[in-house]
Amino acid sequence: MGIAGIAMLTGVLALLALPVLPSGPLLLLGLPLAGLACLWRPAHILVFALAGFGWCWWCAQNQLVMRLAPALEGRNMAVTGWVASIPRMEADYLSFEFTVEQLGGHAPGRGIPRKLRLSWSKTAELPLPGQHWRLVVRLKQPRGYMNPGGFDYEGWLFRHGIGATGYVVRERAAVLDDVRRFPLLRVRAQVMGALRQALPDDAFAGLAAALVIGDESGISREQWRVFRETGTAHLVSISGLHISLMAGLVFLLIRFTWRRSAWLCMRIPVTLAATFGALLAAIFYAAMAGFSVPTQRALIMLAAVAGATLLRRHVRAADALGVALLAVLLLDPLSAGEVGFWLSFGAVAAIFYVFSGRIGLSRSRVWELLRTQWAVSIGLLPLLVFFFQRTALVAPLANIAAVPVYSLLVVPLALLGTAMLMLWSWGGALLLKGATGIMALTWPLLVRFAQLPGAQLEAPSPGMVTVAAALLGCFWLLMPRGLPARWLGLVFLLPLFLPFPSGIPPGGFNVTLLDVGQGLSAVVRTARHTLIYDTGPAFSEYADTGQLVVIPWLHNQGIGTPDLTLVSHGDNDHAGGLRSLRAAYPRMPVLSGAAGRFAGARACLRGQSWEWDEVRFAILAPDADGPTDGNDASCVLRVSGAGGSALLVGDLMRPGEQHLLALTRHGLASDLLVVPHHGSLSSSSADFINAVAPQFALFPVGYRNRWGFPKAKVVAAYRAAGAKLLDTATAGAIEIHLWPGHKPELTSRWRVDEARFWTAH
Repeated sequence: MGIAGIAMLTGVLALLALPVLPSGPLLLLGLPLAGLACLWRPAHILVFALAGFGWCWWCAQNQLVMRLAPALEGRNMAVTGWVASIPRMEADYLSFEFTVEQLGGHAPGRGIPRKLRLSWSKTAELPLPGQHWRLVVRLKQPRGYMNPGGFDYEGWLFRHGIGATGYVVRERAAVLDDVRRFPLLRVRAQVMGALRQALPDDAFAGLAAALVIGDESGISREQWRVFRETGTAHLVSISGLHISLMAGLVFLLIRFTWRRSAWLCMRIPVTLAATFGALLAAIFYAAMAGFSVPTQRALIMLAAVAGATLLRRHVRAADALGVALLAVLLLDPLSAGEVGFWLSFGAVAAIFYVFSGRIGLSRSRVWELLRTQWAVSIGLLPLLVFFFQRTALVAPLANIAAVPVYSLLVVPLALLGTAMLMLWSWGGALLLKGATGIMALTWPLLVRFAQLPGAQLEAPSPGMVTVAAALLGCFWLLMPRGLPARWLGLVFLLPLFLPFPSGIPPGGFNVTLLDVGQGLSAVVRTARHTLIYDTGPAFSEYADTGQLVVIPWLHNQGIGTPDLTLVSHGDNDHAGGLRSLRAAYPRMPVLSGAAGRFAGARACLRGQSWEWDEVRFAILAPDADGPTDGNDASCVLRVSGAGGSALLVGDLMRPGEQHLLALTRHGLASDLLVVPHHGSLSSSSADFINAVAPQFALFPVGYRNRWGFPKAKVVAAYRAAGAKLLDTATAGAIEIHLWPGHKPELTSRWRVDEARFWTAH
């Protein structure tokens, strides 16, 4: 079963890697191949691979046809349906999922989504899960940032069946009737409300909710940082650990009580009763968590073991894992694109590999715990570096300290307290406060682990060959003691962490215009230095593109602290991400045209210049007596080397352009221009375009932005000047090399080059 599961997973991954979904008739060519494989026993495994490919294609096709038709974008439309998630309050707006009954008078079908993801700003309404609503919404197709190292939001929406995103237009919203759907979701929401009432103003109430119902919205940004940096995030995400713990505790409790009744034992054997009760408890807990992929995997494996126990059969660990893999892929093959899928199955596979056939070597429960942490830490290392370009070196120590506390104290108290709330609110609240109190006591220890020098080990984004070699190294390191040369596994792991050179020659540089939506962030990189020009927008106190785009890009490229961040001016769409960057890189120097707005920043003034790796950086504006706020305070940077030149001008407007022309008309010519003010009519005068005469004109714009940037007249002007035009809305992150001995070269359009079949174009 293990081999069959891997074969089916291979077929699923083969489809998920495609840039274009193959047509249905083309798939029919695989039927003869499957028939031949059925006739030849050694090739039976091919049938599972073809089945995985075909099943994933069917599910993907059904998702894609439910995407919003382009003709319906940006229109106010009436929609009726049901609230399909627990609404989350984010800053001054609500976000929730909505299952469509009718959209614009049409039932879900081709071009009409089955599910929407909506936001509702500044509303006093509080939609409840399962409620039947009529709303007026404005929608667009699923769209997200496309950058190296960034989160594939479009892929996430696709895998979760969301065919459009948008917002509620506040007029004419109404609850239609009292008929509700999604009873399980309603129960979870009621439990969450009870938890909030029992734990008002408790800093760890969000962690309790995450442990009980799997809702992580209440966990603060700082708490997530500590969990991430100590490798303990799994403690507050309902996973196999929690499901197994719940099942184990119920098994022991039932066995303990059942054995004390001869009447019960005569009718139902102890093992049968305890196993059945444990399985029911696991199903209940997985349901409360919304049947996420980790809980599905754990539940299926427990069901396989319980079934074997009830039938008095022995089940091998590999077979149980294989059954879980097959079942999860049959339920939802698209889940193979989720990071949680790989971490969940990877952790269990590593534990099984270390313990299978070697249980007798364990000396004590403590020794088994140490071996478990060793297995998970080593086994998941390649996956963590591949997905996140980092790993927590303190994770084994932090988990050894925290796992027993959370497993034996926090989780049982939180679950018992929640159950008791329904019967005795005061007693339930007391148990819940005991759980959060224990978290509060252990929290300083986790914080201390996160603050240890070298707690995090960062690495550049590895290629598939490097990951495959690292997995082989993990396999070798985790082999039984006594086998010779196990240390050779480290040799295969080393390439994960070896910094690779930028490849940029002296005198050359790269310019990467990142996709931050309607905003600007660009990175100029020389052979050994990195400059960030603007940081994109902030959306709330907790989210900005510094955190979502710029920092992941730096991790992906294996770059440590940037040598300089230049914030052109104070507008949010250029400066909003600076807060996250400064938190991540506290020693990073900052230069700005609006230095007064940012503590510790130096003023950006005309005449400043420096040289990195034979590449010259010069500030052309503003003057010392020029504006200190507004668009014309934008810091204008010209970068020049043996391979060409680039000009970045922020939101400079026509008066600022004319002033710049008066000072530096003959020093503006550049091969690459990041177009001022996103292609607005208030910038890009004819004189300015002629003075710069760019080969590449790059527009930093958001998809369907409210201002309609870039304006058609501005686009036409740059096209008439002979520039090659690119914009981040259609190209994603754009990278151009300006190297000695070469013409400026477009090397990457991330949305195009890394597209999958779900990527919008």
